[in-house]
Parts: sequence; C-alpha cells; structure tokens
Amino acid sequence: MRTVNAASKALSSVLDSGWRASDSKSNKSTAASAVKQATLARKELATLREIAQGEVDVERAASSLVGKLISLEMYQAASGVLQDMRTHLTKFYSPVAQAPTAHSLHDLLALPLHDGPISELHLTLISTYLLHALIVALNTTTDLPALLTVLHDPAVPTLLPWAPLLSGLPDKQHDHVFTRAYTVSSRTASSSGTAPQSAYSLRIYSLLCLAHTRPSVIAPKTFWDQATKFTAAFANSDSVSPSEGARTVLEGCTRLIASVERRSDRADFMSGAAFARFCEYWGRFAKLAGDVRTLEQISNLTQGSAGNADTSSDRMVVETSALCTTLARGLAVFEAWQDHTTDIVDKLREASSAITRCGPSLEQSGDDHDRVKRGVERLRRAAVKIVEPPTASATDIPPEVRTCACGILEQIADVLCEPKALYTSTTVTGGVESLFTLARTTFVLTNPDTYALARTYLQRAAALVQNASSAAHSPTQSNGSSETARAIARTRQQLANYVRCIAGAYYNMALQLHQAGRLAHAVPFLDKACARAESALTGYHTAVAESEAADEEDTAKEEVWKQLEEQLYRRWELLGVCHAKTGDRHLAYDAFVRSIRAFPYAAYGVASLAATSPPTALFDAPAAPAPLRHLATLVDRVTYMAACELFHAPDTVPVCAWPEILTAPGLGSLDASARAVVVGALTERQLVSLEECRWKQGVSRVIDAVMDGAEALYAREGCAVRRARVFVRKLEAAYYRAEEEGLGFGEAQRLLEKVESSLVAEHLEQGPDKSLAKFAPELRASANLWLAAHAHKARDPGLAGALVAHVEEACRVLKTMVPPAAPRQSVGKSPKEIVPAATKRGARTTRAASGARAGAVETMRTRAPSGRTRATKTAAVIAPPVTPKRRRALDPVSLNTATVTPPKAAVSTASVQGKLEFDDFARLIKLIRMVSHLVGLVGHVLARVQLLNVARRLTERHAGVGSETYVSLTIDTAHEYVKLGRAEKAVSVLAHVLPAIRSGSISQEVVILFLLRYSEAQAIMGEVLKASLTYCDAVAAAADFIVEEKGLPTAQRIRVRTALLERAAEAAISYAAIQDARDDPTSSLEGLLQALRLWNRAVDTLSRLQPSPPKPAQEDNPFEVPKQSDEDKAVSQVQEPRVLSPQASRAQAFLDASSWRLAEGLLSTLLALSQAYAARGSAREAEFFAQQTRDLAQALHAPVMVSRALAQQGELQIQLGQLQAGHATLMEAAALAGHLRGPDAAEIRRLQGRYSQLSADSKGAQVLFEEAMSLLDELGSVFATLDGGNGARKSLVASPRTAVTTSAQVSMSESVLAPTLLARLLRHHISLLHEVGEEYANLLQRFAKLPQTADAKAEEIALRAKLTLDEVYSRFRADMFLSSLAESDMLETLATAEKLFWEHMSYIARRGHVSAVREAAVCLALIRTFRTSLGRGDVQTPVLAAQLLDASTVTTLRREMLDVIRHKFLNMSGMDDTQWPRITPNGSPLPPQPKSRPAGRVSYSILSDSEDDEPMDDVDLKAYWQAIAKRYEAQCFDVSKMSVNQADQLPPHWTVVNVSITEDRHTMFITRQRAGHKPLIFCLPLKGRREGQEDEYLTYEDAVRELQDIIRSSDEGTRQAADVKKDDRSARMAWWKARSELDGRLRELLADIEFCWLGAFKTIFMPTPEVHPDDLGALRSRLDAVFKGSLVFQEKKPKSRIGLDDGLLECFSTLPPNCRDEELEDLVYFILDLYQFHGVPVAISEVDMDQVVVELRGALEEHANRVKGRAAQEGTDDDHLFLVLDKNVQGIPWESLPVLRGRSVSRIPSMDFLIDRLEFSHWRKWEDGRAQEGLVDRAVVDPRKTYFVLNPSGDLKGTEGRFVDWLKGMKSVGWDGIVGRAPSEQQFVDALTNRDLMIYFGHGGAEQYIRSHKIRHLPRCAATMLWGCSSGTLKYMGEFDRTGTPYHYMLAGCPTLVANLWDVTDRDIDKFSQSVFDDLRLDADTVKAWRADGSGAGGTSAVRAVARAREKCKLPYLTGAAPVVYGIPFYL
Repeated sequence: MRTVNAASKALSSVLDSGWRASDSKSNKSTAASAVKQATLARKELATLREIAQGEVDVERAASSLVGKLISLEMYQAASGVLQDMRTHLTKFYSPVAQAPTAHSLHDLLALPLHDGPISELHLTLISTYLLHALIVALNTTTDLPALLTVLHDPAVPTLLPWAPLLSGLPDKQHDHVFTRAYTVSSRTASSSGTAPQSAYSLRIYSLLCLAHTRPSVIAPKTFWDQATKFTAAFANSDSVSPSEGARTVLEGCTRLIASVERRSDRADFMSGAAFARFCEYWGRFAKLAGDVRTLEQISNLTQGSAGNADTSSDRMVVETSALCTTLARGLAVFEAWQDHTTDIVDKLREASSAITRCGPSLEQSGDDHDRVKRGVERLRRAAVKIVEPPTASATDIPPEVRTCACGILEQIADVLCEPKALYTSTTVTGGVESLFTLARTTFVLTNPDTYALARTYLQRAAALVQNASSAAHSPTQSNGSSETARAIARTRQQLANYVRCIAGAYYNMALQLHQAGRLAHAVPFLDKACARAESALTGYHTAVAESEAADEEDTAKEEVWKQLEEQLYRRWELLGVCHAKTGDRHLAYDAFVRSIRAFPYAAYGVASLAATSPPTALFDAPAAPAPLRHLATLVDRVTYMAACELFHAPDTVPVCAWPEILTAPGLGSLDASARAVVVGALTERQLVSLEECRWKQGVSRVIDAVMDGAEALYAREGCAVRRARVFVRKLEAAYYRAEEEGLGFGEAQRLLEKVESSLVAEHLEQGPDKSLAKFAPELRASANLWLAAHAHKARDPGLAGALVAHVEEACRVLKTMVPPAAPRQSVGKSPKEIVPAATKRGARTTRAASGARAGAVETMRTRAPSGRTRATKTAAVIAPPVTPKRRRALDPVSLNTATVTPPKAAVSTASVQGKLEFDDFARLIKLIRMVSHLVGLVGHVLARVQLLNVARRLTERHAGVGSETYVSLTIDTAHEYVKLGRAEKAVSVLAHVLPAIRSGSISQEVVILFLLRYSEAQAIMGEVLKASLTYCDAVAAAADFIVEEKGLPTAQRIRVRTALLERAAEAAISYAAIQDARDDPTSSLEGLLQALRLWNRAVDTLSRLQPSPPKPAQEDNPFEVPKQSDEDKAVSQVQEPRVLSPQASRAQAFLDASSWRLAEGLLSTLLALSQAYAARGSAREAEFFAQQTRDLAQALHAPVMVSRALAQQGELQIQLGQLQAGHATLMEAAALAGHLRGPDAAEIRRLQGRYSQLSADSKGAQVLFEEAMSLLDELGSVFATLDGGNGARKSLVASPRTAVTTSAQVSMSESVLAPTLLARLLRHHISLLHEVGEEYANLLQRFAKLPQTADAKAEEIALRAKLTLDEVYSRFRADMFLSSLAESDMLETLATAEKLFWEHMSYIARRGHVSAVREAAVCLALIRTFRTSLGRGDVQTPVLAAQLLDASTVTTLRREMLDVIRHKFLNMSGMDDTQWPRITPNGSPLPPQPKSRPAGRVSYSILSDSEDDEPMDDVDLKAYWQAIAKRYEAQCFDVSKMSVNQADQLPPHWTVVNVSITEDRHTMFITRQRAGHKPLIFCLPLKGRREGQEDEYLTYEDAVRELQDIIRSSDEGTRQAADVKKDDRSARMAWWKARSELDGRLRELLADIEFCWLGAFKTIFMPTPEVHPDDLGALRSRLDAVFKGSLVFQEKKPKSRIGLDDGLLECFSTLPPNCRDEELEDLVYFILDLYQFHGVPVAISEVDMDQVVVELRGALEEHANRVKGRAAQEGTDDDHLFLVLDKNVQGIPWESLPVLRGRSVSRIPSMDFLIDRLEFSHWRKWEDGRAQEGLVDRAVVDPRKTYFVLNPSGDLKGTEGRFVDWLKGMKSVGWDGIVGRAPSEQQFVDALTNRDLMIYFGHGGAEQYIRSHKIRHLPRCAATMLWGCSSGTLKYMGEFDRTGTPYHYMLAGCPTLVANLWDVTDRDIDKFSQSVFDDLRLDADTVKAWRADGSGAGGTSAVRAVARAREKCKLPYLTGAAPVVYGIPFYL
C-alpha cells in the first residue's frame, strides 16, 4: 500500500509540475517517470488485491490513481487500471455475480446493474468508475459513432442507466458526476474533426447527463437554450441531409424530453420562453420528418408551458411558439395526408383553432409574429397543394382530405381578410391567392351551382384589395415626405396589380365557360373582368403619374400593364360575343362599342397612320398591324349589328355619331383634326363592313347615313381627297341598288362633278389631305368607271355612247398615272419553250381570302420548286386511252411558248422601280374588271382590251409583273384574244407571266386558272397533247389546293364555294375545248353541260348573299287546294327541265365583279352549247339553248350577247328552212350589234349574206360579204396597232424577239381576228363569185394565207372540193353524152374531187355540221358512181357508195347514240359536278370517279326494283351498250373501213334498201344490200328521164306538196269530224266522200311516185328469188340478142362486150312482163347509158324503141315462165325489207307503194341499227339464263309481259269501249295497265323498261306523259305500239336530220315500234290495230300457252300483221298507209 501511495504522490508531483502527456514539448524524463510510477502503482495494486481480497481501500486507492492519470492525460495507463478495477468493483455490490472481463475499451464503460441495496461507499466508487471510464473512452476511442451507440444504448449499463441507482449519492457527489460528464462530453463534441452527427449525438448525451442533476443546479433557460443551440448547430451543417438530420434531431429531442420529464422539477423546468422556443424548433424537425405524433407531443408540451410565463413578452413568445407548433403540426398532417386519411379531421382540429388565434400576429411585426405569419403561409400553401394539386396526383387525394384542406384554407382566408389597420403584401397576397384557389377549386365547369360561389370568392378578394387600398390611402399612412409618397405610390401600384390579377381570374373562368359553350354563365365573369381591368388600368396610371422614378422592376411590370391595355378591348369583345350568342344583342352591341373605345389607338399610332394612308392600307393591307385588322373586324361587327340586327336609326350607326368615341383614351390627347382623321377612317371602314349585306332591307339607308356622316366630317375638316373618295363610294352604293332606290344617270353625273370639284388643285395643295393628293387621278378614273356602269344599268340605248366615253376617259386618266419611265424590265430571254415548275405534292390547305377568285388581290402563297423541261411532239390525233401516271401539279410540260428563265428576283414585287401608290388598288382593279365585263357584254371589244391593258400597266408599276393581280389581268386579256379567234396570241400573252407562275409567289388558285386558260388556248390552236398535259397539271394543282372553310364568315364561305364551282366550270370548259380538238364532240358536250350546271350552281350560291324578291301579296284563299286533272299532272311532270338557274335571270343577281364574271361565263357556255348542238345536228336543243342565252342576255342588258343569240337563232332558222323568220331574226340582231366594230357585226352580215344567197340575191349577198370582211380587216388593223404600240406597251403582249411556236408557224403580223369566221366568209364569197363568173383569184390567195386551224382548213378543203365537183357538173351539162369529153381528164378531175372530199370528211365527220357531212358523203357516192359509169369502178365501189349513203342519212342520230349510251347507266346520285373531268395525258377522257356513298343504301338503277325485271341483268345490258359505244366511237370515214360490207352480217332473208335524194332534189340514190350479194346502186334523175314527158314528170317538190296537202286536208277533216252530227246523213256522206277522195289522191300519188321516180328500177324493192344460173344465163343471152339486133353502133364493132352483171340481171329479172312500156324503156335507156359510159358510141336516134320494148317484154315473159315452176317447187322464205330513208323522203309512206304494199317492210335509221340488234342477240337470254341462240332475225317478245295505256286523256271513249273488256281479260295472263287516266312518267318508264310489249291507245306518241330524254336514256326498251295520231312522224328540220318520237325509241334500243305518220281517226285506226292484234293472236288462251323456248319461231311477224291490216281500214290509204313499223320484226 505504501508503494501505491508513494507512486500516487509522485504522480501528484508530476501533475503539479504541469506536465501533460498530450503536450508534445513535455519533458521526456518526466514522462518516463510518470509512466514508471503508474506502472509500479498498478503492479502493487494487483498485489494488494491478492493479499487483501475484497478490501475496499484498495479500490479507493486505484480510483484515486485513475483520477491522477486522467488529469495527466495518461489515458492508456488509466484504462489499464480501470480494467483491473472492474471485476473487483462488481464484487462489492454483487458478490455472487462474476463481472465479465473487459475485452475492449467500450466494455469498461458498463458495470452490471444490481437491484439490491448498495452502500454509499460503493456507489461513490461506482459513480467515480463510470465517470472515469467515460472520460477515458472519449479520449482514447477511435470509433466515436460506435462509442456513442454504446452510450445511448439503454441496455448497456453505462453512466446514464446507472443514474437512478446513483440517486443515493450525496447531492454534491451526484451533481459532480453528471456535471463533469456533461462538461467532458460537450467539450469532446466541440473538438475539431468530430462529425456533425457524432457531435450532435454526443451533445445530446451531455444534456442528458445534465438533465440528471438536482434542481437548481442548471437553470431551465440555460438548458433549453443550450439544447436549441446544439440542435441549430447540427441542423446548419451542410454534410447532413435534411431527412436524416430531422430523424436524428427528433430522436435526440425525444430522449432529452424523456429525461427531463423524470426530474422532480419538471413542471418548472419545462416551461418558459426558452422551452417554448425549443419546442417550436423541435417541431420544425418533426414537421420536416412528418412525425405527427411528435408534433402532437410538442403541442401538448407547449400548451402546458404557457401558463408559467413570468412576463407578457414571455407569454407572447410562448403563445406564438404554440401557434407555430400547432401550425407546423397541421402542416405535417397535410404533407403526410396519406397516413391520416381516417382521422385527419381530429388531427387538424387544433390547427383550425390555432388559425383563428393568428389574427393579432398578422397585423404586428417582430420575429415571433413573423414566425406565425410564416407558419400560416406554410400551412396555407400546403392546403393549396391539396386543394389544387399541381400534378396529376389530384385524383389520388380522398375527398375528405380535400374537404378538410378547403376548410383550413377558407379559415386562413377568413383570417387574412379580416379588416386590419395595416396590411402587408404577404397578407394581401396570401388572402388573394387563397381566395383565387378556393374560387378555382369551387368552380366546376359542369356544375352551374358552383359558379356563384366562385364569384363570391373573387368578390371577397376584391373586397380585401379594396380594404387594403383604403388603408393605404388613409392619412395616417402619409407623413408628407417624398419617400413616403413614393412608397404610397408603389403600394398603389401593387394594389392595382392585385386588381389586375382579380380581373384575370374572372377572365380565366369566363374563358373556360366560353370554351365550354356556357355563354350565359360566362357573362357575369366577363362583366367583372372587364370592369376590374379598367379599374386596374386607371389605378396603375394614377400611381405611375404620382411616382417620380421607376426602377428596373417597374420597367418589367410595365410590360404586363401594356399587355393588359392591349388586350382589354379583346375582353370587351368576348363579352360582346357571349351576349350576342345568348341573344342579348343590345348588351352585345354595347360591349363591342366599349371594345372599340378601349382599343389602344395611341399604342399603335393610328392617328399618324390614318393621316397619311387610305383606310385600306390602314386596316386591310398585309403590312397593317394585326390589331388594326382586328379593329376593323370589330367595326364590321358593330356596324352589321346596328344595321341588320338591332335596326338602329341610321343616323346613330356611323362611328362619327358616337359621343363616346371622342373620349376614348387613345384619342384624348390628339387635336381635333387628328381625331377627325381617325374617326373618319373608322367611319369609312363601316362602308366596307356593309358591302356584303348591302342587299338587306334598310341597309341602304344606313350606308347613306354613314357616307353622309363621313362626308360632313371631311367637309368640316377640309379633307378634299377623302371627301371625293366618299363621293365615289356613293356612286358605287347607288349602282348596287334597285332601280327604284338608286340614282338616276343624271344624279350620278352630278356626283362625278362633285368629285372633280373636290379634286381641284388648290384644294389639294392647301388642305389636310395634301399627302393624299397623289390619289386624285385614281378617284377621277373610278368615278368615270362607275358612271359607265350607271350608263349600262340605265338600260337606255341612248347612253351606249356615254358608257364608252366614260370608259375611254377613265383609260386616259389612268394612263396619266404611269409616267413614261425607262423601258420595262425584261422577264427573260426567248428560247423555245417555257416550263412551269412542279408544285410539291401533298394536300395544301389555304385559308380563303374574301375575294376567293383568281382576280383577288390577296395572295395565297404556294411553293413551286423548279421543274425540268420535257419536249413533247404534238399531233392532233386521237390516241387510245392510256391510264396516266399520277402527276404532280405543274410537272414539267411543254406549254408551247417562249422559254423564260429569269432569276426569281425578276418577278418579285419588291423589285418594282418607281412603285405607284393607290388609294385602294384592289377596289380599282375589281372595278376595272367589272366594267370590262360590262363593256364586253355590250360588244365594245376594243375598249375592253384597252381597259385590261391599262390595268396591267398600272399593276406592273404597283406590284410588278410577278404579282398575282398582274397575272390575273393577263389571263383575262389572253382569254379575250381566245374569244377573238387569236389563240396563238393568247398563248404569247400568257407566256409573259410564266416566270411569275414558276416563282411560287402566285396563289394556287390563280395558277390553276392560268393552266386551264393555257390549256384551252392550246386546244383551240390544235395542240391537243400540250393542252392535255397542261390540263393534267391543272388537275394535279387543284388536287393539292384545299380551301379550309372552317371558321370563315358566312359571306366568305359563300364566295369560297362559288370560287370552287367557278374553277370546276372553267375546268369543264377547258376539257370541252380539248375534246373538241380531239374530234370528240360527245365528250365536249358533256364538258359544256357540266360547266353549265356548275355556272348555275355558282350563281345560285352567290345569290345567297342577296335577298330574294318579295313575293306579291295574294288575295286567294290560303286554305283552298287547287285541283289538278290527271292529264295536267302528267303534263307537268314531263315539262322540259330548266337548264338556267332561276337566280340567273334576275338582273339584281349580277351586280358586282364576280357576279358579272359568272354571268359572262354562263352566257358564253349557253351559246357554246347552242353552237355545239347545232354542229351535232340537234336543232331542237340548239334552239333551246339559243333562246336561253337570249333570255338571260336580255335580263342582264347584254345587247351583244342578245345579238349573238339572235344570230344563232337566225342561222338555225335559215338552216331549218325558215328563211323569212331567220331574216327577221337577223335584222333584229343587226339592230343591236350592227353598229359595233367587231366579229359580231361581221357574223351578222355573213348570215344576212347567206340569206340573200339562198334567196337568189347574189348581188346583195356579195355586198354583205364584203362588208363583213371589211369589218374584220378594220378591227384587225386596230388590234395590230394596239399590239405594236410603243416600246412600253409592246411588252404587255409579246416581245418581238419571242419565238412563238404554233402548229402552222403563223407569224404574229399575219394573224387575223376570227379566222374561222373569215374562212366562212371567203368560202361563201368565192362560191358566189364563181357562180356569176367573176374573178376570185385574190380571194383564193387570201384564203390560202389564213391560219391553218382545223375549222379554217375544213372550210378551205370544202371550197376546193366543191369547186372541183362543180367543174365536173359543168362539163357534164355541156355534153350530156360525153361525146366530146376526154375520159382521162374527167377521171383525173373526179379523182381530185374525191380526194378533197375524203380529206374534208376527215375534218367534219365527227363534229362538222350535219348538212356538210351529208353533202360530202353524197358527193363521194356520186363521184364513185360516175367513175363506175365510166368503167373505172372497182369491187369496193358499190359497198363504199352504199356505206356512204347509209352514213349520210342519220348523222345526228349516230352522234347522239354515243351521248345517250353514256347516260343509260349514269348514277345521278353518285355524280359530283365539282369533280373535274379526268383525261389521260394524250387527252382521252377517263370515267369520273364515283362519289362515295354509305353502304347499305338502295340501288338507284331503274332496273333494280321491279318484280318484272328483264331476264338480261344490268351487267349484261351495260356490257352490251358499252360494246355498241365502242363500235360507234371506232367508226370513221375511211375508205378501207367503209369498204367492208356490213350486210354480210345480216340474215339471208333480210334486205336493206336505202333511198336518198340530193339536196338539189334532182337525183335519187337507191341502194340495196343483202348478205352475200354485192350492193346495187341506182342513181336516178327525178325529172327529164323519159323522152316527150317534160310536162308529165313528177318532181320531188310536186310530190311533197301533194302529200302535205293530202295530210293537211285529212287533219282538217279529222278535226271537223266532231262537228258532224250523227243524224245529219248528208253531212256524214259529204265528210266520207271528202275522206274517200283524199284516200284516192294518196293512192294515186303513191302510184305516181313509183312510176315516175322508180319505173323499171322499182325492182330493187322486189324480193329476189334464188335464180338458177342456167336461167340467168338464158336471160342474159336473150337480152344480148335483143340489143345487138336493135342497136346501131357508130363504129363497126364494139371494142368490148358490154353486159349486165349478175346482180343487176337478177334485179331486172323480177320486172313483171306486164309492166308499162315506159318502165321497159327505163331499162333500155339504162343499158344504152352503159354503152355510152363505157365508150361505145350508140346512135340512139336510130334505135327503134318500140321494137326493142316488144322484144324486151318477150324476153321477160320467157324468163318468168322458166322460173315460175321452180319457185313453186322451192317455196318462199319470210323475206323482210328494211328501208333506210334520208330526211327528204322519210315523210312518204313507202310501205304503201304498189311494189311494197302488203309486204313485210319496216324502217330503220341506218344499217348500224341492224348491226346493233344483231349484237344484242349475242347478249340476249331467256328467263332461265339460257342464251337465245339462233334467233338473230327477230326481236323476242314475251306476250305475257305486256303493259297498256288506254284512253289516258279520257276523251277517247269509243276506243276505250272497244278495247277495255279485252284488256281487262288479258290481265289474267300477266298484262297490266291503266285505263281512263294519265300515267305518271315513272309508270311509263317502268313499263318500257321492265315489260316486253307496250301498247298505247291515246293522243299522239305519249309525249305528254314521258319526256324524250327519259326514253332515250333507257337501258332497254319494250317493243311498242303507239296508235296515236302522228306518233311516228319525224319532223322536217331543213338542213338538219329529222327528229321525232321514233328515233327516241330507237336510241332506247326499242326493237319494234308501230306508229302513225299522220293524224288518223279513232274508229278506223282501231280497226287497224284490232286486225294486228288478231293476226298476232293476242288472246288470253294463246298468250297463256306461249313458251319462252323459241318454239314460237313460226309465228306471225308483227310487221306482216301491220301490212295485212292496211286493207282492213275503211280508208286503206288515208288510214291504212299511216301506220309504219320502225325496227325489226317480232313474231307471235
């Protein structure tokens, strides 16, 4: 023990010396001594423990030693001693337990706890040990976190777990241990290098140690401040994450509170301000960690500490801290709401209560109050996040959570909105934002009940801001200093900003409601939004004015206010829109007016712009600011509402009459003149607003008021130019009014004078309009143009000169506007071709401009990349259809003109030098184009072209040659040249704008029109391939051009649709021109008809902009239903449909430029249709369209178009043989256009000359032809001057260096106007001169120099051919028997003539006039006949001649067949006229694409819905007709093709005889064709054929005249029959006597026709039996003997044997031996002619004719006897004869000629009809689907499928009584029909379509019940019997082919038609028809037994039954000859 003590003393000495082991500069010897002593002491202590086990003093000594070692910082030595002590110390209080041996430093910290009593001495040793172990561990540990883990582990009995047991220590010792532990721990935590986490944990440990001290040892404030300090130090560390730090703090604070709560003075210790601050600080981390439980604990602790505060300040701190803690708790609940969904209301109850206590803090300052404010703000924001989640997680929040958050937020808003003396920005911002959130979340778009509550929240926000504003404006807030003033101004700016935000909140909700269509609910929001926004702007401007300076923040805010100022007028506008859509027009109007007042005029400098710019530049120019354009829209709307909806008094509508407009903010700072300029501009804008609705009732008065207001305003201010502009607008407005409302021409002149007086130079130089003086010429010209329009409107022929004079004056004024500048900029060089570039593919959507037309000035941009050149060789040939590849718009294609390859800058409008400025360029150009249309319609062609050229020059200087307007004007100019017949000039003009087209700067709409017009011009030139390619480019461009109509105003949509229809019409016209050039008139007509329909639709569409005329008042009973008879109904059903829109005939519909353009297009299309139909030979249609043209032109006051229509009608009348009527019509046309200089006057003179020529007035005709040519020459020279001009003007049309390539290489100087017209004139003139024998070589030379167009070439060839043939005729007339003619010369001349006629036929066969085709065909047949007569015929000659004559009979019908076939299966419901006609690149038409139709719709085929369907299905029928169409299309006048004998396809017992008479009525051709036989042709003269009978021959005219007289007399007698009383026997006898005489006359006439016209040649009609060759040889020998013995030859012996070939011999062998001598003489002379023509001279005068006749009769008798027996043995076949009659002989009843009477004879249009029927036999099937094989010689008719119409008019009671019982009985076998009433058209159509036989007993041919085109378009037609009067008449049409009901049925495919040639009496025709029915065995039993298997082949022919029935009539000729049969026979 002494050693231990000595060592202890030694260590104490060392300690006293100040040595420490940690001192690096310590004495080493001292250190060694200290270590030695420590080691020695430990050793000795170990010895003592062995000696005195359990001795407490030993451990006391050890404890003292450890204390000294710790003081010396010898921690390792102390650790060793502690290890030695641990086991022995444990044994003191627990002898049983064995203390574990310490294995580590951390093991030293713990001693086992003991539940039993421990002595004070032992507790002292234990506490000292635990303290020493802690100190040693803290100073020696290398793993502080692990050490801290041990220290804080309650399971490890270290110092703190021993604290309850150590309470038994003396107070001093107890407090020493824990205070020393606090000190050591806190000092260690503060040492450098300690991690923040470890430092904080160690500091908490130190505080835990300190918490175990006795009361009064540590002050609570110090303790809690230290705790707060330690926590803040840890929280502020950067190396600790917030979440991890929060958990650590919460853990530490929880231990600390738990430790403190075990203190005896815990109530006092846990109170006061420091504890409250600690709790608040602790709560932050609990909130951060979302530990609501801890927050609840903190809240409870805080509330418990509030009552112990000593001072008021402490109480305030405690209260604020409690509030902050409670608020933080609520915040944590919100942030972790997912964990509290079930009890969130309970957990937020305290927060809700706390919110209500936050009011005082919100209006006070200081840190504690600021913390409350921040707590409230955080809680508010948390609530906002739940109430209005920012992300898509909103749907995850339960409703109860959101409801709770809304409640909290509303409480916060309530607190924030409480009235206060002082408002902070945080308070106001928070309150406003809270209310905004509540408003937004309360607002449910689909729930109207929420709207009011949302508005309430916004109203509260407004009240809050108002209260804040009142507080800010209180006197207490101002002390008069400048700083205070600026602060107040800034505050007011903030408050104004709050108001702006509130206005924005209102506006946002209003926008949502507006977008959802809840307009009525949007109105209150918008109303507040606009009012608040105005209030905010006022407050802001006031505050800005009061503030002296603005910082950068203010500058940034100015942008917001500027935006509000610029957008406020839009909010007013939206309010107006909502009012308007909810029906409150008055409030809407007020809102729109407020919008105009709110417009920021100053911001956009409207006053300065209006002072120097016209209204168009101000509002409508592309460069005009968008807000100004929007302002214009507002003005438009307000004006429309006032004028057309609200019907305000006119004087209140003008803007200048609004009192409010002068107080508008933007105008207040301007002087009076500037305000007048702005108001005037707005007022003038109103005129534009009313343009589209000027047709509405009352609008004209409003326009007057607006113009008067503007004029008065400008007059007061001295604005001369503007005033003149108003006068011009008055002229315009007056023009668009009805005559009774508009100005007279005199008043219009006075307005022009006012314009002139206003534009006096002195007025312009001195007034405020000095800057606008440059527009004076434009206004003068506009006034003159409007006066010209007024002159036209006046419809006064005396003003025609005034119209032209004003146009010329306007041109003169406009020309002065263009200074004589430098030569025009060249658009490029002139190589050979120019190619428009390709436009990129893809649908292009373009927003439509208001004009929606090529002429619009607005530009629609399109892109056009450069294209490549493709050279295409052009040939006007008909190529087979080729499916085209998909081409892009403007793909490279040769356009037949000069190549121009300038840089793109060359066509840019920006490159215009010396650019002209205009007041309203678009309006001027529109006016010019409108007046140009008017000038064209009145016939002043030259003035029109001059006006267009002036417009082009102006456009060139204003916008450049690359502008859209220039291109459009150029297109119009070129089109004028096309109409003048100068297509090559048009192509040249169009070539100059190709660079602009290629540049891509032109709208797609104009590009399309350019391509269409280009294509049309090329087609007219004959460049078919180029035209087709160009047209394909147009189609591709149109496919890419899609106009978006959505969102456009109604008026603009109408114009867009009109433009779409107009483009389609132009495309159809271009297509028609291409097809016409291709020689396809059918397709051309289709294009024209489509164009007509489109023009009509366009007119109808545009007319929707104009009011309908008021209906006249009717005084009739409105409840009375007028009755209509069945016949009236039927007749009303079959009236011809109108082809002209009802709107088209209203003059009011054509007033503006677009309307006049439509009118001109409609008129020209109507006239073109008339001309096309006339060329086709359809005279009726041609007359109809000519009349339509005339009517429309008269309605439009278009005298030149009326004149053209009259000229067309006059020409048709002349061609129809109505010479006098035609002459009168031409005189009427001449009165209208004869004074004009143009092609119209020349055409009228040509037609008048033609009339004179036909009237045998050669001199008069010659004079008229010369005048016409003189007119054309004069106009041509004027145009040549116009084209030449000066250098500047020459470039308007063509550069002299431009190489224009045409098919004929015609130079520009040699081109003429109207070359086709000139060619016709020259032809007539030359023919006339030739006839009178005058010199005509000069005219022939001029003819040869004409442009080689197809029409001109055809005229030239026709002239040459006719002259050549005339030469042959003259030589024949000079020597009838060719005695002096050189045969070779004659043959050569005939060959030349034939060649010319064939060439002529190639031009006119498809589209030439019918008379020309007929004449050429007959001439060719005649030439072939002549050549054969001269012995130079060939084997093809008979066939060729027969085919030519057959083709010449029904040229029109053949052409119509193609058109009809195309309509037979036309699905009208699937047609879309807006779909452009499609063609291949070579021009061949393609079928239209069908319009898509929904599936499941019923079929519209007329074959589909009948129970009696034809066995042949629709597919077979369609294939049949397509095959027919293909054959007709392939037909051509070609020698090789026409030399194929079509008769070889006929059945052997069919014979076809063609009868044709030449136009001079002197010669008749008769041909006979049979299968297997060479055709026979006789060319018979109709007069002078027999010697000595000059006075006895029957001329054609005599025969026709007699026939007409008989028929006329018969018709009169038929009508008189009703006046003959039954009981008046004498009258009845007289009537029958007259009828019998007529019957006799007709019989004699027919006999005379046979004898005089036919004679011996009647044998051509006789059936030719098969003659045995021996018999034929015997007859030939006998005839040779007769002639050789009787003839005297001038030469000794003939050079060759002359004889009849077998065909002729067979024909003449049928001549009856008992025939008249004259007929035998015909045969003799025929044979004599053969000798003469074959060069065998015969002395005819020496021939004994009587002897020859006797011998010839004997030969015929021998032959007849020879063949009589054979014929009896062989029997007879069922021969049938078909008659093909030309138009001259179709009215003669040939079937009743003696030679044909009683035979089976029917009529057919031509041989092609028979071929059609044979073709049909291949498609025909029985009901069971079997082919009807072998039945090619008849039509198959199922008698069971018969339909009848008996007495439809009800006035044929006799006929009804004779047939009604029989017909009713036939219903039992399947017949159906109508008796005694009129059928509907559809019933008639169904009967013809679905039945096999149709029988009609009524008047006429049922034309009154079914329209002709309905018949023609039938896909199949039943065999028909029309027993009505004249049902089979074909009307004589002069030079045209005849037309009538029979041909309609033939076109329908009717196999057999029985009809009457003239009127007949009902009783006699009933006998006839009954006989036919009896022969056909149409009785119930026979019909019922009929079988569809062909077994009826041996039945009776319907044709033969008709022939037999002729004798059944009482009048066998007058009645019996009337019925004839068209078609082929059917057998029953």
